[in-house]
Amino acid sequence: MKKWSDAKWNKLVNNALNPLGYYHPHILIDKTDKNLILTIDAGVAMRIIESDVVISGEAQFDQDFQQAVIQANLKVGQRLHHGRYDELKKKIQTLATIKGYFSSQFITHQLKVSPEANEASIHLHFNSGPRYYFGETLINNSQIELDRLATLEPYNIGDEFDTRLLGLYHSQLSQTGWFNSVLIEPNINLANENHEIPINVNLEPHHKNVVQVGGGVVTDIGLRASLRWTQPWYNTRGHSFESEAKLSKPEQSLQLGYKIPTLDVLNDYYAVQFTSSHVDYLDTRSFSSNLSFEKHWILTSHWESSVYLQYLYENYTQASDEDITQLLMPGISFTYTSGKEESKRLKHKHQLSIEYSNDHVISDIQLLRLQNDSIVARNFGNKQKIQFRTTIGINITDELSELPSSLRYFAGGDNNLRGYDYNSISPVDESGELTGALYLFNSGLDYQYNIYGAFWLGAFIDYGDAFDSKPDLKKGTGVSIERYSEIIPIKLDFAWGEGASGKDKFKLHFSLGAQF
Repeated sequence: MKKWSDAKWNKLVNNALNPLGYYHPHILIDKTDKNLILTIDAGVAMRIIESDVVISGEAQFDQDFQQAVIQANLKVGQRLHHGRYDELKKKIQTLATIKGYFSSQFITHQLKVSPEANEASIHLHFNSGPRYYFGETLINNSQIELDRLATLEPYNIGDEFDTRLLGLYHSQLSQTGWFNSVLIEPNINLANENHEIPINVNLEPHHKNVVQVGGGVVTDIGLRASLRWTQPWYNTRGHSFESEAKLSKPEQSLQLGYKIPTLDVLNDYYAVQFTSSHVDYLDTRSFSSNLSFEKHWILTSHWESSVYLQYLYENYTQASDEDITQLLMPGISFTYTSGKEESKRLKHKHQLSIEYSNDHVISDIQLLRLQNDSIVARNFGNKQKIQFRTTIGINITDELSELPSSLRYFAGGDNNLRGYDYNSISPVDESGELTGALYLFNSGLDYQYNIYGAFWLGAFIDYGDAFDSKPDLKKGTGVSIERYSEIIPIKLDFAWGEGASGKDKFKLHFSLGAQF
């Protein structure tokens, strides 16, 4: 580049400054054997002496167009900036497309510059023509009744056309889970004399039956497998069904669920769920059945809430406690999830649930149960991330011995308190057997660094305890290696349980396959 001529350097500088309105720069070029120094004085800026920007047609009263002209700041006396002129033209064209001015055109678009006089004139005339409107929506190939889909339309016939509403409609149809693909096309050429555009919606139904198989290995509980069968749409009203069986040596469970959306398809639904579970692990022997009825609302883009009534029947042996118990528990839960508008680097979710049973209404015991689960994750670029999680559980009841095993708290394990066996931490009785606890606290802090591709190296620290009165917090620390994959994820935790004794002090937590 040092071999370039002075004329070439002058041309390069002028080409850079002219679009910014500087047509008379003063350039001093100083060349030596090793260095090239350019001293540039941009000079006097070219000013706009005439600004003739006109929006005609129905868009002349459209505030978005008016705002675009104001923001361009192409006023008489202002420094000429070619980029602002070009940006205004693009903005006007984009607005016309988005807002349905399909007969629009530029009548005049001229930018005249006079370098000798250092003056510029702008002539920009745009005729929007009439604005178009939404016409009839024609839905093709839907397996769901049309009155259900009509509630998802974010517009009515005769509303001003806006492509952003079509984008919202597409998103809402996709979120139902009823369709494999959604294609929405405005038929501009078929607009009627009132400029109403018919909207074609072409749908491809989702498979009625979806089967997923999962499996894995965890050192705490050994081999595990799951089979999930879902019907995203069970009938033409958009009801859905799901079932899941989970198998491992210490626990086997079957869950059935039926979901009934209301007219507000995406935000409200009713659900019925039945779960049967068998546990035979350490000092726990339990067979339970749980039937629940739920009403769910999405309150805002961040908040969800559910009210529910569940009936629990459980035959259990926990240490020396043996009983058959039934509970009727109404409950309410609130969930907060960070939104997409918050940085992708920071994500957090918090869930609070409150449940109550009264021994005068079907239930064998009186119980108030509260639980809060929170998780906060933050990415630092593409290479580092940190995650903090916490769980607080509280059972308020007269007698722990009458509380079913499934409602008692235990700590320990690869998803809880690493460095300890799965569910191995709780108060013990005189025989040293685990009784389960009234309260639970656990938390974990993980840091991970991407070492290569899908492989992450991490370090963690966990604190937690399951207790009846005063916590004796256990601590687990260690390092981890994890491979993220949608097919076969792998995680390996080398954990040390401080406070654990003997051979239990070091634990290797290995998981292969889907987490559940």
